[in-house]
Amino acid sequence: MRSYSLYIILFLLSSFNLLNAKNLQANFQYFTFQNDEGITYTETYFSFLSTELKYIKVADNSFQGSVLVNLAFKKGAETIILDKYLFKTPVIGDTLSAQVFIDKQIYALANGHYSLKIKLNDPLSREVTIETTVDLVVDYPDSEITFSDFMILESFTPSDGSSILHKSGYDLIPSFGDGTYFLDDLDTQLDFYIEWYNTQNDTSTNAGYLLNYYIENEQSHTPLTGFNRIIRKTQEKQRAFLGGFNITDLVSGNYNLVVALLDREGRGILQKRVFFQRRNTTTVMKPEDYASILNNSSFVHQYEIIEQLAEHISSLLPIATQREWSYASNQLKTWDLSQMKQFFHGFWYNRNPIDPQAEWFNYLNGVQKANSIYSTINKKGFATDRGRVYLKYGAPNDIENSVYDKYTLPFQIWTYYKIGKQTNKIFIFAENALGTNDFELIHSTVQGEKYNANWKNWIYRERGAVNDLDDMDQNRDINLDQNNNLDDKGNRNLVTPGDN
Repeated sequence: MRSYSLYIILFLLSSFNLLNAKNLQANFQYFTFQNDEGITYTETYFSFLSTELKYIKVADNSFQGSVLVNLAFKKGAETIILDKYLFKTPVIGDTLSAQVFIDKQIYALANGHYSLKIKLNDPLSREVTIETTVDLVVDYPDSEITFSDFMILESFTPSDGSSILHKSGYDLIPSFGDGTYFLDDLDTQLDFYIEWYNTQNDTSTNAGYLLNYYIENEQSHTPLTGFNRIIRKTQEKQRAFLGGFNITDLVSGNYNLVVALLDREGRGILQKRVFFQRRNTTTVMKPEDYASILNNSSFVHQYEIIEQLAEHISSLLPIATQREWSYASNQLKTWDLSQMKQFFHGFWYNRNPIDPQAEWFNYLNGVQKANSIYSTINKKGFATDRGRVYLKYGAPNDIENSVYDKYTLPFQIWTYYKIGKQTNKIFIFAENALGTNDFELIHSTVQGEKYNANWKNWIYRERGAVNDLDDMDQNRDINLDQNNNLDDKGNRNLVTPGDN
């Protein structure tokens, strides 16, 4: 057994004062490997956040903290390894800036299933103790080709071999994902380290083989275009790999990172995968790639009537990007149910890769409301101007209806207190054909929407009440129902003659 303690600054955060509110926090990871002599071993890694430790003063402007670590490896009722040690932080001058300290240990463990009991406490804060038990498996058959554990990396740098982090010519710092990994907008690289064993003893690989690594959709297991690499290997080359992908253009979703060994003809021998999630708010999947993520369990397979699915696709116009709508329009022209399903699933997967069905049902609820309120004799509500605005921006905060005036068209003014970064914006709709419930958008102050500063004159012109608008007072006031006599659907209540 070799035991190491080390100190690494993984990142620096803005300073904040937590000295009086300590709460020991630790992350734990382990990885199993095998050395050239066939001895299996386990590497354990702890990370501790500096601001969650207490410190003693060792000199002027110099402080040091520590963590007492107790580890017990058990196989059934038998204790195989019992280790207790004091991890000491380096001496630091700033206890307020957040740093990450890493502790690494290496233990020789034979094949088997173990339970690892962990107990951590800060000796300078007796009240703080962490206890947990982790299941640990070591499985490296003597005569079979096997992979080591996946090590997803926070970073790696070339090494001269002097660092305890040294592995295959590099110093490796693992990502503390606790078996699951989430990559956010700021994460532009997915790197990993992995080893494999016994290829020299197998007839399918002892004369050479291929290493294939790629990213696949987690549900369909379809490899993604642009994220697939194959490397030719010979027995003389090291049986380990360090590499990865630039994931700047990898859209949000659930994925697997897969590593596979293939024989020289490309037939699969061994495969290993690790799950990760990606959130990318700056890049979305291209519509032409939607086919790669459709699977047999997708919610879209409930739509087997092509006319029904076509209507659902048509309802997406208010929220679709220009590229998405161009692609959708093409699907509606080709009238292919399979391709429509691919598009529809991909559209909602782009917006919620965790649960695209829930995202669609939430939007469908809005479509149904728009249809019940804004439909006309020949249009579904979602296809009207009011329906489009409702689905794109949500319900307005206020609706004002014009009072009856024989010189103007009926109209509505919708007010939104906030749309994105815009505040106090309006939409104005006019009913060109009286009694049809078809209100056309004639003016808005929202960026990108129809703007018409002379909308009042347009209402007069459309009604045909005057011949020469230039001779009229263009600032004539338009009557609004300031009482906002609306029903619960946002439409003006009709007043029956004789009512008060």
